[in-house]
Order: sequence, then C-alpha cells, then structure tokens
Amino acid sequence: MQRIYMIGGPGSGKTTLARRLAELRSLPVYDLDTIGYTGGAGPKRSLEARLTDVRHIAAQPAWITEGSFLWWTEELMEGADVIVWLDVSWRLAAWRIIRRHVLASLARTNRHRGIGRLLSFLRSARRYYVGPARSPAAPDDDGAVTAAATAQALATFGAKVVRCRRDADVDAFIAGWRRFPPPPID
Repeated sequence: MQRIYMIGGPGSGKTTLARRLAELRSLPVYDLDTIGYTGGAGPKRSLEARLTDVRHIAAQPAWITEGSFLWWTEELMEGADVIVWLDVSWRLAAWRIIRRHVLASLARTNRHRGIGRLLSFLRSARRYYVGPARSPAAPDDDGAVTAAATAQALATFGAKVVRCRRDADVDAFIAGWRRFPPPPID
C-alpha cells in the first residue's frame, strides 16, 4: 500500500494521520486544499489546474493525499491502493477544530485569528457533517461535499475503503499497515 487517498471532514484528523503514515514510509504527502485553492485557503483554482495536478500525483508510484474533496479527485481514488475515510462525529471534529484554533492562537501561529473566524469555520465545517447528499453543480463544486455525499461516492470502491470512526480504528489501520513491508526500491 504505497498510494493512499485520505478523505474526511474538517477536524477529522486527516493531516495528523497523513504525517504519521508519511514518517513510517517516507512517502510524499499532498494536501488537496493547496491544489483546490490558491495557498490552500485563497481563491478557487480552475478545474483544469486542479486536474493537471491530480494527474501528476496519480502518476507517481507512491503518495498520500489528504482532503475532503470528491469528483475532481476521482483519478486519485481510482489509483489509490487504499482509501481511508476518517468518518468521525461532528462533536469530535468540532472539539478538534476549537482545540487547534486555541493552540495556534496561544503559539501565535494562527493564520485565522479571532473568535469570529473560528465560529465562521465551525458553521462551514458543520455543513460537511450534517448536510444532505446532493448532486454537485460541477466537478469542482466543493460546497456539495458532505459526509452523506462522501458515503455515496465511496460506495463504488467497496473493499478498498477503510472507514475509521474513532481513534481505535485509526490505530488498527496503522498497525495493519505496518505489517505490510514497503516494496523494494528499484
């Protein structure tokens, strides 16, 4: 398993898990936020630019991607050896978002300072966790991505999907992944 597509809502633990896995195997990690949006949080990049970057990643022999995106990332899902869905509860995700915000503020590294920005992000993140599944208006309609839409999209990948709902599931995935030796380097 050298190609891992990681998906989940804000605060689900994608970045943390991607870093842990990357350290174990020295795999490159691609944050899909930086592919979808300029600087990761700025203006939306064109679908053409996104797809070009996705094709480049998919062509690599080993990678980890992490994000909450569907539709424009299908080539990555198809090329992945495993899809890890971090499907945590809204309550846990909200706690993690608040904790991350507070810790970054205390360290003076918070790029999104202020309680107003935190509350705005929490409202936006909540839509992922409780919003209904709906058809996207376009392949890059990131506003249509919800947990329900993710469940629908991942259903087509069957046994390739590992669904982690709590920390014990993540720990079990890591333990199982460690048992697979990395392939020899050519």
